[in-house]
Amino acid sequence: MSTQSKTQIYICKTCKPEGFTGEDGDRPGNLLAKELVAAARAKGLNVDVEMKAVDCLSVCTRPCTVTFSAEGKFTYIVGDLEPGRDVDDLLAFSELYGAATDGITTWRERPECVRKHTIARVPPIGCAGVLVSEIEDS
Repeated sequence: MSTQSKTQIYICKTCKPEGFTGEDGDRPGNLLAKELVAAARAKGLNVDVEMKAVDCLSVCTRPCTVTFSAEGKFTYIVGDLEPGRDVDDLLAFSELYGAATDGITTWRERPECVRKHTIARVPPIGCAGVLVSEIEDS
């Protein structure tokens, strides 16, 4: 697996907390997506990252939700995020993730919002290794 694969960050632009009554463009997920892109441009990340907005990631009970994925790497799904609060941590994680051969990052090194709000870590298709094994018949 290569550490050079492009990190894909998908941000749910429709994410909103329960009871949100604002306009679609003001949904927290949409705001988080815009903030992440602007901050990444301003910072100049040290890894190859592509960000895209997604109409729905179906994690509605944990808004706002962002995923980190790359070819041959585990995918992280992180929720309960807030615009204005978590942008720097998400960018820091994108650099850790981009540098990790298999996408697995050291728990202690992950920014706080990622440590506390990771919903899932999904293995890549065809993954074989220490964390993934065959199920034996009994």
